Amino acid sequence: MSLPARKWRGLLVLLLGLVTVIAAQFFLEVCGDAGHMLETAKGTLVPMRCHWSEQGLKGIGGLVAGIGVVMLLARDEAQRALSAVAALAGLLMILLPLWILPTCTMPSMVCNLSYKPGAILLGALVVLAGLLGMVRWKRVSQAA
Repeated sequence: MSLPARKWRGLLVLLLGLVTVIAAQFFLEVCGDAGHMLETAKGTLVPMRCHWSEQGLKGIGGLVAGIGVVMLLARDEAQRALSAVAALAGLLMILLPLWILPTCTMPSMVCNLSYKPGAILLGALVVLAGLLGMVRWKRVSQAA
């Protein structure tokens, strides 16, 4: 079996982790990117909670990319086990804007229109890749 055929799990997870970090940094907008800030009692401006949710998504994306690197160096059985860890990290990516660090309560805010759906989609892709990596693929031999 060739190297890419054996290491597809790690490459897929690494790619999804990198895409998550890049998308969260450059493409998924939060309220702070649109100029919306909270004013404290002392008059200072601080980012809204969706900003911290975005920072958490970048961290989880980095974790997923790290899992992908370890998967590239691991054997097949360990790759399947690490795929389960990647799927759990993807579930964490989904729960982050929904429950752990929720976005703004106003549905028309930019974080609910850009960041939240993007984070859920990226998390679902990581969960799917993790579940796909857990499956044992066997080559069906052709009997002539």
